[in-house]
Amino acid sequence: MIINTKRIIAGIAVLIAIIIMVSLLLNNKTPEENLPESIQTPDISGSEEDISMIPRLANTDIGEDFFIQYRLEREQMRGKQVELLQEICNNESLTDEARQSAAFRLVDISTDMEREMKAENLVKSSTGEDCVVVFQPDAIVVVAAKQLPEDRQQSLIELLNHQFVNGKVRLTTLF
Repeated sequence: MIINTKRIIAGIAVLIAIIIMVSLLLNNKTPEENLPESIQTPDISGSEEDISMIPRLANTDIGEDFFIQYRLEREQMRGKQVELLQEICNNESLTDEARQSAAFRLVDISTDMEREMKAENLVKSSTGEDCVVVFQPDAIVVVAAKQLPEDRQQSLIELLNHQFVNGKVRLTTLF
């Protein structure tokens, strides 16, 4: 059981590293160049994310930087979560139940990352617009740079429902 748990953790760590590297390669800027002065993003440290903190911006030049900044902050937070959970999994003084719970949470984080990346790529390929996707327990939230026409919104909602979950999809924009 411990060997399998360590393999799962190692696999998740490699997956996270690959996703971060791909994300940085897709952005032609260095991480320091990607960081705008200040943008509020949701706290993703808990299991339920509050997207109400995502600001509506007035300047369209900030849109691309917002998405880059959000993804970087999301990956940093998840990296911290993974590090803490790995410490819990490797701590022999904790109960098996606590270590197993941490291992399951690591798998959940990995699954969330994969689903968000797939959904964001699906939205980008469907609309041509950059976006951020947040999976919540009761909804999928898509934050796009600009408002889509009503018919494209509806087809996007249907596509996301078909691919991921037949539930509530909320679209919101920065501008």
